[in-house]
This record gives sequence, C-alpha cells and structure tokens, in this order.
Amino acid sequence: MNKPSASLQEELLAERELAPDDYQRLVESRLDWPIAEGLNLAHECCDRWASDPQRVALTVHRPDRTSRSWTYRQLMDASCALANVLHDAGLRRGDRVAALLDQGVEAYVGALAAWRAGLVYVPLFVGFGVDAVAQRIGTAEVSAVFVDVRYRDVYRGASEQLSESPLVLTVAAAESTGRHASDVDFWESIQAADSIFETVVTQPDECASLVFSSGTTGEPKGCMQSHSVVLPLQSFLRHTVAPNEDEVIFAGANPGWSYGLYTAGLIVQSLGIRRVVYTGTFNPAQWLRVMEEEQVTFVASAPSAFRGLIEAARATGPLPASVRGGISAGEQLLPVVADGWREIGGGRLQDGYGSSEVGMVLADLAFTEPSSTGATLSVVPGFDVSLLDETGQPSTSDGAIALRDMRWPLLGYRGLPEVWADRFVGPYLTTGDLAVRDDEGRYVVVGRADDLIVTAGYNVGPGEVENIIQTLPGIVEVAVVAAPDERRGSVVRAVIVVDGTVSKDALSDQIQEVVRAQLGRHAYPKVIDYVEALPRTETGKVRKNVLRSQPGDGAR
Repeated sequence: MNKPSASLQEELLAERELAPDDYQRLVESRLDWPIAEGLNLAHECCDRWASDPQRVALTVHRPDRTSRSWTYRQLMDASCALANVLHDAGLRRGDRVAALLDQGVEAYVGALAAWRAGLVYVPLFVGFGVDAVAQRIGTAEVSAVFVDVRYRDVYRGASEQLSESPLVLTVAAAESTGRHASDVDFWESIQAADSIFETVVTQPDECASLVFSSGTTGEPKGCMQSHSVVLPLQSFLRHTVAPNEDEVIFAGANPGWSYGLYTAGLIVQSLGIRRVVYTGTFNPAQWLRVMEEEQVTFVASAPSAFRGLIEAARATGPLPASVRGGISAGEQLLPVVADGWREIGGGRLQDGYGSSEVGMVLADLAFTEPSSTGATLSVVPGFDVSLLDETGQPSTSDGAIALRDMRWPLLGYRGLPEVWADRFVGPYLTTGDLAVRDDEGRYVVVGRADDLIVTAGYNVGPGEVENIIQTLPGIVEVAVVAAPDERRGSVVRAVIVVDGTVSKDALSDQIQEVVRAQLGRHAYPKVIDYVEALPRTETGKVRKNVLRSQPGDGAR
C-alpha cells in the first residue's frame, strides 16, 4: 500500500509548529511564479507540470466503460486554444464565463481557459432547474456559457429569463444532436484555434471564480474566490492526504461546486497528483470498478457517497487493496460512516470542514489521533480560528466558528457588500457554524448557528443528537431540528428515515431512552417524526430550514 514517507511526515509536523507569518511565506515559496509578480490558477494547476509531456493529470471514465487519460500538456494546449476562442469572441479580463458541465474533462479545460485569459469562471451544478440556472447566470452577468448538450434545454429555459444573450459553447455528441443553430461547438472551436496563448498575469487578490453557495439558508450568494485560493487548499490537501508523487485520487465530487472544482479537483493537480473521475450518475459498483482499474489510493467525496460505497463493498467484497484513505466534506461525517469505511478496508476516513467563502478550515489531519473526547478536527495550518460566544468575545470551549488575520484575500459576495459586512464581528469573519473545542484543542462542528436548539434555556447541538440516533438499528438517516413548544419555547424534534426492519413505536422509545442517558433529559427528542426521505439541496445537504417550516406528525 502507498504510504506517506517518514520524511514527509516529519516535514508536515514541523510545518504545524511554524508561526503563521512563517508558514505563509513557506506556502508562497512553493508557487511556480513569485507571488510578488502575480498568481494565476491555470499556471499553478496545469502549466507548471506540463514540461513533462507524459505526466498524466486526469483520467476520465465513462459509463460505457471507455476511458481517456489527459496529460498536463494536453490540458494546457486545449485550454490555451479555448482561451483564444473566448478572446476572439470579445471577452476581456474580468468578464464572467458560466459552465453547466458534469465531471468530464470539459469542466476543467473550461476553468483553466477562463483563468489563463483573466476571466472569472462560474461553475453551475448540472442538477439545477431552469430558475436556479437563470438566477445564477443573471446575478453573475456572464458573457459566455459552456453547456453540455444534455442540459441545453435547461439553459434554453433559463436564457428566456435573461436580458442578455451570452455566447454559448456546447459540448455535443459526435453527431451534434441537441445543438442550437447559434451555438458554437466546444471541441470543434478548440481544434480550430491556436494552442498558444500568453497567460494573463493575474494578481493574488484578483477574482478567479464566482461560486454560488448551496442555498441551505436563504437565497444562494455568489462567493468571489481569488486566485490565492490555491494556497489554503494546498495546505488542506498536504496535511490530510499527505500525498506521495505516485498518489492517485478518485475525485467523487461535482465540479459545479467548490469541493469538486477545487479541493478534489484542480488543486489536486496543482500538487502534480493524478486524478480519476467518473462521468456517470453515482453508481457505487462502477466507482469500485474504476478504483480497482486505476489502483486509486485516496477517495474524495461526500458522506452520502461513502455510505453507498460501504454498502456496495459489503455486498461484493472489500475495497481495492490500493486504497489507503478518504476525505469527506460537504456535510456532517457520522462516526458510523467512518467506522464502516475502515471495516471494508478503506483505512482512515478524514473529515474536513469549510465553506465556499473561506475554503477548508478544520480537518482531521494526517499523523494525528483523536483526542480523549473522540474529537478529530484540528485547525488547518495557515488559519487562525476562534470560537465566539453570544457577545462576540472569544470562548475557550464553544461558540460560533470565526477567523481572523486572514492571510489570503477574501473578496466577499458579488453585489452584496452589506451581506458580506454582516459576516464580520469586529476583526472576526464568522462562518455561520457552531463548534465545541476540547482541552486538547480539537473541534467538533455541531451545526449551523441557526440550527442550534434552545429548549427551556438549554442549548442543544443537533449534531450530537443525530450522532447517537444514527447508531441505532433500523435508522437510515436522521435530522434533528427545533419544534415550537408553548412551555419551553422549543423542544428537540427528530425527523427519521427507517429501513422498515424495526417497530417505529419501539424505536421511538429506544431513541428517547438512549439520548436521555447519553446527553441528558434536556436533549432527548420529544417529537419524533418518520418520513420517506429528507429534503436535500442539489449537493445532498439536508435542508433543515425546510424541516423547521414543516409541521410534524408528532408521533412521539
């Protein structure tokens, strides 16, 4: 099995002891361009490795079992040609380019082309409906759109709500079925263009991407991410994966979101590491097949995908022997999932916490063990994390997650300066999430600040209750929210999906008994509802705001 070297372990542990300013200088020194002269993601994520024409960056597997590998040189040439296409169409530095693309190579070629041309890349999730696409494209005021032909009708519906008509480049099937007459063929335009393009020398604080939040609370906001995003995300990957040169990472995250575009995407390539993607809908058996064929060493995805892989592997056999670990992000990682991953031979499943606004801030770092309380998350090197109490003052034990003295430029929300300003409490940028910190400095994220349940004066973190309930037999998934109560203000409500193997009445009794015993009388769910499925965002995050607005049956 591919394991990190002793020298790399020593190097990473030493980095964690550095003062923030010293660490910042070290990270910047690894860039290919001196940062004082500029910083461009296309160069760092692709061009710097393209001098070796045989070095593979990405292998794309398709549902029909065909695959193709792309070298860094091929990605550079294709994205240079596409940059020429965009420039010739009149796009100039700072213009926005949207992409409605899946996990094929086109999403990454499109992002690299936009960045090298000094444009702003706007990734869109392919699961969005017409209104969601229209809202984001309209807010971004894009000048061009890359769209897979499978989603061309969604874009057509969205375009009817727009005041402008962006240039459309369509990724079409070989026979060009589904292309509109006014569309430009994505690959034909690349093949016809010059593959030499002088990359724009963008600045570290220049906007590279406009990534919309998932909308779990309110309207989605366009987070302006700078070219400097490569710095903290490289730190996250180095200190979690601890990658060797021959690492192979399976990127099981959609490039319509930050995690898939950056963390499990092009930032991996910025370290010279090969990625593998699968372009079909989630299919655990296909993922396992691809992982075996490519001798994948690490898997990056969301907890829901890891649950599917665990179930499939239990039915068919252990994971490929090459797999040594996984990174989970995007939603809460329950202990039962991490334990299940280890049981099927996946090694350590490391949790990560972050957001589109700030990147990955907390993580289960390599070469560490859980604290005596079981907490696993530590501060990713380069960040200064505090917990703020209700008065906005630092707390030693629990509170709102906040950052200060950010050493990488954060650009805020497009067109919403007042909303961005509201995220600050004095010098602290708040993330909107709550955490507790133990005496050993490890963190447990307990949920959104607006998910906190206050019942009869007691604060209850829903994550703690969910973790206990999820371990019980018959539970498929659970979400815990507040339910209104005349006497207590609120009580704890559990909304549960079961597998049908246990009696709901007996299960409700067990839930209340176990939570009462482990957390206390104030924390056990006094209302328990059973549903067929939990409401989720396009990325699979539970929409607790929807659950709070829905009256329950009050089964218990």
